Amino acid sequence: MSYKTIKINIDRNSIATVSLNRPNVRNAMNETMMTELTSCFQDLSSNQAIRVVLLRGNGDSFSAGADLQMMKDSAEQTPKQNKAGTKLLGNMVAAIDSCTKPVVGVIHGHAFGGGFGLCTVCDIVIAEEKTVFSLSEVLIGLIPAVIGPYVENKIGKSWFRALGISGDRFDAPFAGKIGLAHFVTNESNMEMMINRVVKQLLKGGPVAQSKFKDYIKNMAAADSHDLIAKIRASDEGQEGLSAFLEKRKPNWNKD
Repeated sequence: MSYKTIKINIDRNSIATVSLNRPNVRNAMNETMMTELTSCFQDLSSNQAIRVVLLRGNGDSFSAGADLQMMKDSAEQTPKQNKAGTKLLGNMVAAIDSCTKPVVGVIHGHAFGGGFGLCTVCDIVIAEEKTVFSLSEVLIGLIPAVIGPYVENKIGKSWFRALGISGDRFDAPFAGKIGLAHFVTNESNMEMMINRVVKQLLKGGPVAQSKFKDYIKNMAAADSHDLIAKIRASDEGQEGLSAFLEKRKPNWNKD
């Protein structure tokens, strides 16, 4: 599929790289980008050939948040139209959060507002050490309501309250301390870190990874005994056990 505001590349190892591609406005998100990201992640989620998804931004920043022109236009829209715009954001973060594949966020430059929100729905976040983060909504008289549940789930209510009410900026090492970033590295080592994380993810069973993602979102309601029994008896579960006992790599690990 052809996109206007994002680019997608799938390599021979079935790694999909989704790149925000509005570099002239620091990858600010408009209606088109939110719609395209939603569609893209829904497609990748159902694509059995894809193993891992990388989400990154082209240019100097990952994402500076909402598009300024879109924000200006909202002043002349009806409440119904404004609500429709917020639903685009909600659909986008939900599509990324529910993606059946491991999603790795590769973050650099700026991750403000909605860009911060994108970080919270990635399974693993790798941040360049000079990246600047901010829940900046209150600084322009708004609140991070749509992304709020995802932010709280990622960094906890205490830090969500502190950062959401202040709009304060912070760096990647601090993002690591509060659980927003999992790996922090310098620019020269970024690709090496990405390769390391992807290589580790490819060792996992794709069905097990998908089941785990669903389980971790619904642990309270899950019948864990039934779930593990079914996974053990599955083709992938049996292949993994056989490979372990036979001291060989399972058939999904091509490395």
